[in-house]
Amino acid sequence: MVSASALMEQELLSSKDSVLHNIDSRVKLIVLILTILFAVTTTNYTILLIVEIYLLLLVVIAKIPLKQAIIKVLVILPFGVFIALFQPFIQPGDVLYSLPFGINVTLQGLQFAQLLLSRLVISITAIVLFSFITPMKSIAEAFRRLHMPNEFAMIFSLFVRFIFLFYDEFESIRQAQSSRCFSLSNKTPYTWKLKQVGYLFLMMFIRSYEQGESVYNSMASRGYSASSTIYYSNEKLSLNSIIYLVFPIILFAILTILNYLHMI
Repeated sequence: MVSASALMEQELLSSKDSVLHNIDSRVKLIVLILTILFAVTTTNYTILLIVEIYLLLLVVIAKIPLKQAIIKVLVILPFGVFIALFQPFIQPGDVLYSLPFGINVTLQGLQFAQLLLSRLVISITAIVLFSFITPMKSIAEAFRRLHMPNEFAMIFSLFVRFIFLFYDEFESIRQAQSSRCFSLSNKTPYTWKLKQVGYLFLMMFIRSYEQGESVYNSMASRGYSASSTIYYSNEKLSLNSIIYLVFPIILFAILTILNYLHMI
């Protein structure tokens, strides 16, 4: 419920009008991949800090609330923290602490966990920025225009269209249950609440199946086949799109050279 409404709010933010929102979706996807690749291959914390500041500046330029973007990063980050927590115990190296059952905390493990978290922050920030300035339908179009597998682009395009439809169906079922005095906060037995939640997901599954059958029959009646492709407009890259692509490449190249010369 919360995630669905948050998704719709994010989709509204991604449809705003700003310099970054108007950049070609292909360029934004390429820059996202380059940023993540650069972050996961560097070991210099100063470079990682510079890249993070650069991404936060882009968030401000895109007129996205900085607080909201940081909260989004912090919400996703715990999944990476869970992985980093194990590194001090599994990485070989100089033992700092010895715990029962032969478990050791190593210096190299702590350093790798710190580096891993830094890389995760950069990667998640880049993904959050990308999601805030790129509508999901544009992401599907970017996949196709970058010659991604047609099946993948088609499935993602359908997913984008139906996720909001299923949200409306979910809300309709919830309202029907609420009109019958169902609430998770009331004092009814827990087993009864669990059964009602099960009915909710069962109804969503049935409606999803029926909707899928209906959509496929409609697509087939209009000539859809495995060789069908998604229409997209053939637009040339604007100057802003070129700058958005070239600037991070130059920045990453300069940072790499400075790191090689031990100047940062």
